[in-house]
Amino acid sequence: MLSQLQKMYFGMARLGPSIMLDMLDLASALFYFSIQQLPAIYTGISIAVSYVAIMVSEVTFGNLSDRIPPNRFGRRKPFIMVGAIFMAASFLFVFTPHLFIAQGDVLALFLYSLVTMSLFKVSYGMTMTPFQSWMPELTEPEERPSVSSWQNVANFMGFVAGILGTTLLATRPETWELPTEVLMMILVFVGIQLGGFIAPLARLHEGEKFIANPNIVEDLKHALKNPDFVGWMTAQGLLSIGFAMIIKTAFPYIDDFLLFSDTEFIIFGVELLIVVFIFFVIWRWMIRNKGKRITLQTAMMVTVLSLPFTLFITSSIQGFAMIALVGAGVAGYYLFPYIIYADFAQKDELETGEGHAGLYTSIPSIPLNLSQALSAFIWGIVFSLPEVLPVPSAPGTFLTLGYIYWGPISAIFIFLAVLVLFKVNLDPDFEVLEEQAIAPKTPGG
Repeated sequence: MLSQLQKMYFGMARLGPSIMLDMLDLASALFYFSIQQLPAIYTGISIAVSYVAIMVSEVTFGNLSDRIPPNRFGRRKPFIMVGAIFMAASFLFVFTPHLFIAQGDVLALFLYSLVTMSLFKVSYGMTMTPFQSWMPELTEPEERPSVSSWQNVANFMGFVAGILGTTLLATRPETWELPTEVLMMILVFVGIQLGGFIAPLARLHEGEKFIANPNIVEDLKHALKNPDFVGWMTAQGLLSIGFAMIIKTAFPYIDDFLLFSDTEFIIFGVELLIVVFIFFVIWRWMIRNKGKRITLQTAMMVTVLSLPFTLFITSSIQGFAMIALVGAGVAGYYLFPYIIYADFAQKDELETGEGHAGLYTSIPSIPLNLSQALSAFIWGIVFSLPEVLPVPSAPGTFLTLGYIYWGPISAIFIFLAVLVLFKVNLDPDFEVLEEQAIAPKTPGG
């Protein structure tokens, strides 16, 4: 059993990695495409390969940490210790190409972005997959909701810090070298990430209880027998294509096309955080009163109907209005998967009498990362369209047509997900399932 303090510092260890991952998702296109002037197709390929890298890393290191022989450090700690250091170093490398390559060398910048972003994602998988797999070995089932609540706090704080960090990056002077204040911010994030692992690694030790090694093939077969789970993974894959494009494009769009001032960037960051927080509350209320499927479809349709306005927006005021509407959908995109996978795990356990919670958190990462890789590749193609789009507030300046087409293209994938959700049961009746689970079996039944 863990003390309340131990639950807190185990859960909050996710803060640093969450900051880094969220900032990389938000800022990678902004930094390499908008600031470093790496062509869109190269930027998209680098991001796409990094998603494949994290998919392979999560499967590989999760399996290796399950099978490592017992030793005085435990099965998970060696991966966490080494991975955390590589994660910190590679995050710093991603944003410091000026230290290693010459300005204007496009091929070198492409290779640098591809290697550093992929190295970060591999290191993230090497660290966080064993770290999350460590939780069942440290805790009893009744403790895990408390630990998960701290992890959710860390994830939300990481999202906030990622937005603020990307906002600071976007307001930096247009120079090849990284400004001192941005470099200091990145070093602070590195310190938070490394410091967050010190207490868990030093003070937590797994017990003697045996946790069965997962069988990926058998887990996959079991998952594919559940039509609702397959339907949800299909819908989430489509959603991730659309939302990954939104997240990558938001800052380049307001930086390059709408030409936000520093003050407007700050307003944008604050607005996005406020909208996401408010709609977290609204969507949770709707879930309790209307159910998960209709609530998720409503959240996604708000996004679908707002994104095509990128074809017509020409001012910062219009941009702020669209951001508010899209932010409502972003809140739903981040909120629902945690709830839905927990429901699938509980329903499965009631129906089969066996616990498959790990299945419903590990298996979806494979199609999810592939979908995000596809999204990055599509993004690279869209932003490689001809540069014939006039910038509204900068006469004589032209950008790629991708700056207006990204909205409708993202909306198409999200709308397809809404249609798929009509065939998916996201609201199982747990009272009925519990009654069936405890009901005595009749002969031959």
